[in-house]
Amino acid sequence: MQSLPADLIIKNLDGNLIAVVEVKNLKDLSREEAIEMRRTLLNHGFPSNVPYFLLLSQEVGFLWKEVMPNDLDAAPTLEFPMDKVVIRYSEGVPARRLYGAELELLVLQWLTNLATKPQGYVEEPEKTLAHAGFNDSIKGASVFFGEAA
Repeated sequence: MQSLPADLIIKNLDGNLIAVVEVKNLKDLSREEAIEMRRTLLNHGFPSNVPYFLLLSQEVGFLWKEVMPNDLDAAPTLEFPMDKVVIRYSEGVPARRLYGAELELLVLQWLTNLATKPQGYVEEPEKTLAHAGFNDSIKGASVFFGEAA
């Protein structure tokens, strides 16, 4: 398998790349910082021709949907809160700043559940992601660490 420079990737049953996910647990990650991080990643070989790109921190997530690969300064299509996901998937963990690897594992579990288990999209961020078509696009998909892809 080819290694991809992403924290997580999502592939459909045919093995096609649906989304790349980067986890950057910076406190108070702003929209402008997210755009800059995406630009830097693209300039360093990050896959750009995928339907979805997510940049996630403990507090906030950004989703780019079907952005032109050469549009390095594209604003995110959506911005959404991540606090409820962190609370749901970090049972027993006190309210504290998660290490990068902890947040990656939490996001892996969340996205795997979103792809493989029936969901009732009543909470954020699932509700917002459903409106963008993301949830339907990953149904039945597999979520991998980028280096395992």
